[in-house]
Amino acid sequence: MNLNNKTINELLNIAYRTTSLEEMTILLKNSSMNVRRALARNINITEEILSTLLQDPVQNVGYMANLHPKNAMRKEYGNVRPCVSCSISEHNLDCVGCEKIRS
Repeated sequence: MNLNNKTINELLNIAYRTTSLEEMTILLKNSSMNVRRALARNINITEEILSTLLQDPVQNVGYMANLHPKNAMRKEYGNVRPCVSCSISEHNLDCVGCEKIRS
């Protein structure tokens, strides 16, 4: 499937719901942290995809992957910034106006 011409919102929708390993593999390499973070929330991801997301260089992605029900080896993150532990959908993120960041 060609995901190159999709908007960010379309990619997020696919990332949340896809069951296609091909789409997961493409989304896993997406430059947007939010797309990879949304993929980490997908209940259908494989253990291999989950393992890669757990090692993502962006803490927000790894943190969300760590919470995935298929993750058997929970990592302790301790005190993380509010944006890392944020539970708001990637569709609705407004980090600039976030009260938790400003306080």
